[in-house]
Amino acid sequence: MDIKYYKTCDTLPIYNFYKILDGDFRYLVKGWNDLDDEDIKVPVEAKEVFNIIIQEYSELTSNKEIIVSLNLQILISELEFERDVLKTTLDIFNENEDFAVLVVLSEFGFNIKEGDDLDYEFKKVIKRIKGLNNKIRVQKVKYTNRFKKENDDIKHNLDKEALLLEINLKLGREINTRKTSVSKWVNMIEISKAKNAEIEKISNK
Repeated sequence: MDIKYYKTCDTLPIYNFYKILDGDFRYLVKGWNDLDDEDIKVPVEAKEVFNIIIQEYSELTSNKEIIVSLNLQILISELEFERDVLKTTLDIFNENEDFAVLVVLSEFGFNIKEGDDLDYEFKKVIKRIKGLNNKIRVQKVKYTNRFKKENDDIKHNLDKEALLLEINLKLGREINTRKTSVSKWVNMIEISKAKNAEIEKISNK
């Protein structure tokens, strides 16, 4: 399958946007539908594509907090990847004692070869794994405290937000969050806020 991505806020649906923020990068793939299509495996490069969209979104909304949140997510993924590779490599070696497997560890600074004191070398790898687990826990706490609750509240109430926009802007039609782009969604919210501010200003006169 030739994977093509949504690459701007003008094309990415707001429904997909919040799904991706929750960690599901399948929603960045053009043409993929969670209601009809089979599951797909999305390449790591999708995170880089989405990071560009996040930058654009932060400019549209002046929301810098969302960039912090995404960076924390990326950091957690990187730490988990390193931990899992180290652990899996040790597990495979313990099963078949194939030194060729240990070449993978060199990517993370562990150059282990035949003749080395394996107990000593493996203890260093295990120490790194434990350290990574601690870092992952710390970063997950930071992520949860900074943004996830706010993001979950918005995501879970997306249909409610759409209904409020329909009423406030007197659209006379239903907003389809699966088709409404991020840019259009942000613009509608800004217009709605401006309208509410004007009404409040008139009321206070």
